[in-house]
Amino acid sequence: MPIPVSGPQPVPRYFRRFRLAGAIFSAAALLSACSAEPAETTAGKPAKGAKAAAEAPAAAEAAAPLKVNVFLEYSGGMKGFVPRGGADKPATEFQRRIGALITETQVSGAVAERKYYLCENAAPRPVKFEQLRDVVQGEVNEAALGTELPQMLEGILALPQATEQVSVVISDFIYGPARKSDFSQLPNLIRTAIAPVSRQQLAVAVFGETSRFYGSYFPAVKTPVQKRTLNGEKVPYYVWVIGPPAQVARFAAEVFKNAPAQQAFFGLKTRTPAFAPLLTKLTDPKLKSSGGTVYGENNGLTLNPSDDPVDFSLGLDLKELPLAWQQPAFLAQHLLVRLPNGQASLLPNSVRPLTDEEQSGQPVLAPYTHVLRLRVSKLAAPTATLTLSLPAPETPDWVAAWATTNDNLPAPRTFGLDQVLAGVRQSYPSPLPAVFTVQLPLKNDK
Repeated sequence: MPIPVSGPQPVPRYFRRFRLAGAIFSAAALLSACSAEPAETTAGKPAKGAKAAAEAPAAAEAAAPLKVNVFLEYSGGMKGFVPRGGADKPATEFQRRIGALITETQVSGAVAERKYYLCENAAPRPVKFEQLRDVVQGEVNEAALGTELPQMLEGILALPQATEQVSVVISDFIYGPARKSDFSQLPNLIRTAIAPVSRQQLAVAVFGETSRFYGSYFPAVKTPVQKRTLNGEKVPYYVWVIGPPAQVARFAAEVFKNAPAQQAFFGLKTRTPAFAPLLTKLTDPKLKSSGGTVYGENNGLTLNPSDDPVDFSLGLDLKELPLAWQQPAFLAQHLLVRLPNGQASLLPNSVRPLTDEEQSGQPVLAPYTHVLRLRVSKLAAPTATLTLSLPAPETPDWVAAWATTNDNLPAPRTFGLDQVLAGVRQSYPSPLPAVFTVQLPLKNDK
């Protein structure tokens, strides 16, 4: 199986070449016994930062479980998502997804404490899990008038220890103020309401979904007809997750397992993931490999890309990322590689998750969830630091597509959604901070 090579004291260059050939021979023999993948030049002992990060999985496992507060707006405008079901009446998408979300919150081992609230026309009212489940199942007839979006968010974030815990807010987020002049101030009203987010450097995740709706539908933009009656047409609802960045990421990865495709994250950051260069390529054998040499030495990688590019694999533990961000296509699109005084790149089609068999069968791979392939084609300086980062994506395109200025006709659109999330985005600096950054020292062997 692949094993990292420890970095001994510097030795003359000719002897390093001899040692490298011996290492390749030994590694090839080991690999032929436990892996069908080809061996490459020795990728070695992680850099000091990488070594420290390699210990992160144990720390992550020992991290304090989450404390989660779930808030369900239950107003006349939300009641249509939760019709009373029966053997001949299938549950709505809202009932299925939100039912699964609150159940997972109730039973998940990642959650140590959980509390449930109904957001009505006053401050959030604490309820038991069974009461909230009854509401989602349609077993509660009466609904409140509801609270306007900015006031609802402000009340949630004003609760004791709200900025230290994860707040999960479920609502259609239709904003229809009595004062029409408030429409023009929507981004500013949102910024004011979520002021603790920027002060405490919290993260906000927004998930959008549609569901069949039955009964009275109340649009934000009022016309002579104040409401419409729907009979299964689909309209949007949203789940907001607010809290410390690493906790929001963990909730999205471990608890919100059936999250919809429409997702937006603001201020999301994770701890530096465990990472290390790996001995084997661990990529599609059809990928073209370079002929350069690379090996581990002095807590980093020593390489010589002067004649041929140098390729090596990198293992990363990305389990704390939201599940959508763990997808190879997302990572390949957004990961950024930098190498001052050099040229480095991420090889196309090289990002992939490690299989359970690889993680359990090869101990060196156990700390990592993903592997990718990097290429160094130029290194001008004697030493340099290669940086791999995940810049935070900006507001995704689906937000504008789901926004409307007139929501009288029911559709997968929400009045002012783009303005609401503009207020969220304006609560953070530009550009958004990177989700994570790892650094790998390199030495030029020339």
